[in-house]
This record gives sequence, C-alpha cells and structure tokens, in this order.
Amino acid sequence: MVLVFLLGSGQSVAAKGLFGGSDFINTPTNRVLSSGTYTIGAYVGEEKWGRIQVDFGLVTDFEVGAAIDMSRHDNEVSARFKYRLIPETKNSFGLALGIQDIGKEIFSPYVVIGHVISPYDLRWNFGLGGGQLGGIFFGLSKVINPKEFPQVTLIGEYDAYDLNLGAKILLNKNFHLDVAVIDMDQFVVGITITP
Repeated sequence: MVLVFLLGSGQSVAAKGLFGGSDFINTPTNRVLSSGTYTIGAYVGEEKWGRIQVDFGLVTDFEVGAAIDMSRHDNEVSARFKYRLIPETKNSFGLALGIQDIGKEIFSPYVVIGHVISPYDLRWNFGLGGGQLGGIFFGLSKVINPKEFPQVTLIGEYDAYDLNLGAKILLNKNFHLDVAVIDMDQFVVGITITP
C-alpha cells in the first residue's frame, strides 16, 4: 500500500469496477460476495494513479464497497453497492443491479445478467449502465487451473467505451495478483486479499 501513496502526478482512471471483489476488471458481474466475506485490493496504473478498495458481503445477495482513487493532484472517495435479484443456477442466468461511484460527480447505475457455460467453464456477463458505465457492457472469463501452475482467471471485457484484457493469478489461498491492460493502452497491476 505504501507504493500506492508514493505515486507521482497523473490523472486517475474512471472508477468503475477495477478488479472489485466480485467484478471482472472495470465491469460488474451478476455475482456478489457471500455474507460476511470481504476483499481488500490495492492497484497502481502506469499513468501514476492508485486505488485502494474494500468490498464486503453485508447480507445474503447484498454487497457494499468503498474506494479511494488517488493521484498527486486529486483523491476521490466513492461507495458502491450491488444487489443480486435472481441467483444464478445451473440452468438459468443470474441478475444483479447496483450503483458504483456514489459520492463522485457522476454515479454509475447498472443492471447485469450472467451465467457459466458449463462444459467450458466460461463465464459471461452482459449489462446496461449509466454514468461511467454509460451504455452496453459485456465480458467473458475463463478459469485455468493446471496442476503445474497457480490458478489463473483470464478476463476480456468491453466496458461501454473500450476493450480491457486481464488476469487474476491465485498466488496462495487468500492472495491474488491482478494484471490488466485498460483501454488497450494502460497497464494496471494490483493485489487482492480475500481472507
């Protein structure tokens, strides 16, 4: 976290999801954290910005979170919530709605559906949002779990504006290394702790 505070000048990235506890990279999914569980993440971008965020499964099907987006000239605090209206089952998609960027000049409401294509273990999400998620967004993820290497989740998404590609690498039971290319031109690296 010290690295995040030592960043130079630059502009912060639009908040969106950025590797939130149950999100892809910038886009939300229909999943929520289980009641009583939480994630803590710290991320840095090559344009000298940083983010620290906490997400918490408050009760069944309801997740809340807070984030601090930082650069030398600007620090923004925001909150978010997500409610899963329809849980995902083996045979049908799940549906969630939420609001991100609460406390910023423009907040971002959304609705999102998603499901896992079973034989391929391929997760898809499709949503419609406002604010920073202004328009249609969608994404795919695939968990790769070879015996020789750590588990890796590959992610590709369109966040209503640009394409993002990334990976979540499980380093141990509670620790992920997150890497991504945002808008196909900005590299981001971070860690997520899931106690």
